[in-house]
Amino acid sequence: MVRALGIDLSRIWLLVFGIGTGLAGLAGILAGPMRGVYAEMGVTMVIESFVVIVVGGMGSLVGAVVAGLLMGQVVGLTTYFAPALAEIMVFIAMAVVLLVRPSGLFGEAGLLD
Repeated sequence: MVRALGIDLSRIWLLVFGIGTGLAGLAGILAGPMRGVYAEMGVTMVIESFVVIVVGGMGSLVGAVVAGLLMGQVVGLTTYFAPALAEIMVFIAMAVVLLVRPSGLFGEAGLLD
């Protein structure tokens, strides 16, 4: 439909890909000093991002932001009080949220039904 209106979709895809690549590079640059730089450094961030999306609710931008802040607080407080449990606490928090609200904090049940 957009192509029929005369908009060049190949340029749009190129722009979106460029922005996504730039954001991924920026994330790597910002995470490097905190986590160390190695070949598989993105794996832990992908897992944490998955937890944030599930806790926030699939498809909810507000839920992702709130869940990101919540998971940051969980990791920060756990690191302060019990550093050995910091890695596992995000999964425990995710399990608790999913037990209480299976669709996530801001997700809607049966959205795709």
